[in-house]
Amino acid sequence: MNRGHSRASAPADRNSCSVLPGTGESLDDLLVQIAEGSRTAFARLYDHTAPLVFAAAVGATASPTAAEERVTASYLRIWRSAAAYRPGPDAIAWILHQTRGGDG
Repeated sequence: MNRGHSRASAPADRNSCSVLPGTGESLDDLLVQIAEGSRTAFARLYDHTAPLVFAAAVGATASPTAAEERVTASYLRIWRSAAAYRPGPDAIAWILHQTRGGDG
């Protein structure tokens, strides 16, 4: 699903966002691919960020069950709003903003 983003053809600036170990991809790369509908990129993003997102959710909720629900809602929000992400040095901050219920 192409949403008409010209940024997808340009690789992410490797100095602006950390490269994921063993992949050569950055969070920027994955978020751009997710915006285009890539479920594979979404799975890779989840694999690399879920522990941090869960830790943030635990810190913001009263119970592990509530944290799990927040994580699920966070990744749904990431899937739905990836097109609003603008590549840059703050990919992880944007992801964590989604955990806190952010928009865009």
